[in-house]
Amino acid sequence: MGKLATNILAMCAAFSLSATGFAQNVGTQTPKQISEQATPQQPPWQVCNETSFILNIATAGVPVGQAGQPVSVWGWQSLRPGKCQIVDVEKGTPRFVYARSAALHQGGVREWKGRYDYCVATENFTAKTDLSCDVQSMATKQFLQVIPTESRTAFIEPSDYGRFAETAGLQRLLGDNNYDIKRIDGRTGKRTANTLKKFMKDHGLKPSINVDAQYVALQEAALKTNQTVGVQFCNKSTAKLWTALAYNDNGTMESRGWWPVEIDTCIQPFTENLKDRNAHYYVRQETEGADDKILKTAAKGAKKFCIGPSKFSALRHEFCQDQGYVSADFKPVPGGKPGAQIDLTDADFNVAVVSGLR
Repeated sequence: MGKLATNILAMCAAFSLSATGFAQNVGTQTPKQISEQATPQQPPWQVCNETSFILNIATAGVPVGQAGQPVSVWGWQSLRPGKCQIVDVEKGTPRFVYARSAALHQGGVREWKGRYDYCVATENFTAKTDLSCDVQSMATKQFLQVIPTESRTAFIEPSDYGRFAETAGLQRLLGDNNYDIKRIDGRTGKRTANTLKKFMKDHGLKPSINVDAQYVALQEAALKTNQTVGVQFCNKSTAKLWTALAYNDNGTMESRGWWPVEIDTCIQPFTENLKDRNAHYYVRQETEGADDKILKTAAKGAKKFCIGPSKFSALRHEFCQDQGYVSADFKPVPGGKPGAQIDLTDADFNVAVVSGLR
């Protein structure tokens, strides 16, 4: 039964590029999540992380000792790869789980979800199920239902690391810190060991520290590194902006948009190292009573990519019109560093040649 649920979780994993906050381990919660030991009559329900990501987990269920009460929702519990968390819920009662990757990872937040709606908050929370999420100032997320008799539920990835998840997690965190990790496979080889030693030396850590301490150090460093990678747009103009990006994704150039940027704000739509990504950007500026203005681009360095009239993701750029898109000149993102901040002012825009977009 446990293996069946594991497979379901793999199919329900949905990766999204939204930017959300990182939730810390909440320790003792209400209702209490951690059970020190199981009773002979009730085997514990374990939620396990067999992915390569630090997961923040929310649970919906009837807390132990509250039989007959409605389902409640609580979170977040931080769970690193290779670890399991015992969740105390009443025997035979409905239970649901949802997980998201910690925002310290490059590439945006991923979700593991199902189809049952429950309320969650950005920070640690307890939610009621008899009140709407709006009334509780919370957002709706889709939880996965778990069979009440199941004793072990595992979050996994398509690679299915299993008992190698702990090492896979270390590999991913090294990559999140911009160390040269060619492949995340969970295998402890010479390359992974040497890279981990280099990280510890670079950060003044003793090589003898245990794996838990390694995880703590890697997470703290990744939080800082995440602020220096990718592309950040800052709107210093007098009108709302709409941004699009094109970049190399495993050998294929992909263009995506649109991300709005309000006046005097910044957004970070791309949160990965820019090395070898050949990133380009395109921006339109709202103009009241007229067509949008477009970003000025010099002939040298500009490249044509597809854009659409609304949210889009285009993979082929030779025949944009045949795909329902329009071709536009993108400007190269400043290179040479893992990340770039692009400040945009009124002087960066011209009157649009192509209208009806965005």
